[in-house]
Amino acid sequence: MNRILLRSVLLVVMACPWACSSNSKPARWSTRDESIVPTTTTPTDLAATPSSGQRLTVQNTDLTNGALEVLKQASLSDDPLMRANAIEALQPTTEPLREAVLRGLVDSNEGVRFVAVMSIGRRNLCGVSHLLQPMLNDPSASVRAAAIYGLSSCGQDVDLNPLATTIFGDRASDRANAAMVLAELGNGSAIPLIRSGMGRDFKSYDPARSRTIDLMMAESLVRLGDRSELEAIRAAVFAPPEHSEMTALACQMLARLDDRTAIPNLHDLAAGTGPRQAGPELRLVAAASLATLDPKLVPMDLVIGQLGSEQPGVRMQVATVLGGLGSPDFEPQLSILLNDEDPRVQVAAAAALLQVGDRVASR
Repeated sequence: MNRILLRSVLLVVMACPWACSSNSKPARWSTRDESIVPTTTTPTDLAATPSSGQRLTVQNTDLTNGALEVLKQASLSDDPLMRANAIEALQPTTEPLREAVLRGLVDSNEGVRFVAVMSIGRRNLCGVSHLLQPMLNDPSASVRAAAIYGLSSCGQDVDLNPLATTIFGDRASDRANAAMVLAELGNGSAIPLIRSGMGRDFKSYDPARSRTIDLMMAESLVRLGDRSELEAIRAAVFAPPEHSEMTALACQMLARLDDRTAIPNLHDLAAGTGPRQAGPELRLVAAASLATLDPKLVPMDLVIGQLGSEQPGVRMQVATVLGGLGSPDFEPQLSILLNDEDPRVQVAAAAALLQVGDRVASR
C-alpha cells in the first residue's frame, strides 16, 4: 500500500493501484486510490472506495504504540480499503495482526477476506488455520485460492486442483490471484499453466486492465523461475504517461524480484533526470523501489520536500519510502505523517513505523 505499497503482499502488495473502471476510460494513476490489497473482486471495488475523511486518533506518544492505535481504528473502519490496509500494515506484529485477521475472515468485503486469509499463511498464524476450512467454500474464487494457500502453508493436505480451474476462470482478477498463490507455494510445475492463462481476452475489461493482469501473472512466473518474463516487467517501466499505473506496478515488482539490473532506470525515474519527467507520485514510487534495491540512490531531497504536499497520495508515498529505508532517523517525519489530517496517510505512516521497528529489531 508497498506494497503503503506492500506485497507486500505486497504486496502487497501486492498490491497494486487501480484507478480506472471496466466501463470507463482509464484514469491517470494516482496513489490516492492506491491499495495494498491484491486485486480480488472487480479491481476497482476496494480502490474506488472513498476515504471516510475522518482523522484517526493518536493518543499514545510512543510511536510504535501510536501506530498500533491507528491501525486498530483503521481495521474497524467502515471503509473496506482501510480495513484491508490495516491488516496488511500489521504484518510485522503477531497478536494485533491475529485480532485483525479474525475480524477480516468474516468481513463482508471479499478483498478484506482475501488479505486476512493470505495473512494466515504468510505470517504462520497456524493456530487459527482451522478457520480456513469453511473458506474453501467462499463465494469468491480469490478467497478460496487464498484458503488453499493458508492450509497448505500450515502443513495440511489440500486439493490444489481448484487453482487450475481459477486460472482459466472468467474473472481476470481471480486469475492473477490464483497465479500469485501458486507462486507463493513455489509450485514450479504450474509455470505452463500460468502461461497458458495469460493473454486471454476478457470483454469486461479494458485493454489496459488486461495488460495489468498479465503483468501480475508475469511476476508470478518470474518468482517460479521463468526469467523470460522479466523483460516484460522491465519494459513496463517505460509505459506511456496515460498508463502510469503500469509503470508504478512494474517499479514495485522489480523491487520485489530484487532486479538490480533495473536500478539505473528506477533512479532516472525517481530523480526526474530521464527522458520522461514524471510527477511526484510516480517518482516516489520509483524511490520506494530504490529504498529496497539501493537505498543510497534514493533522492532524499524529493522525499523530504514532498512531506508537506497538498496531495494525500503524495504524502502516502513519502511514508512508504521512509518505511522502506527502515531507518529510525526518519521517525520525526513519520510522526508528522502519523498525525496527518487524512486517515489514509496516517495508515501509511503507521505501516512505515512498524516496518522501521521490525527492521531495527532484526538488526
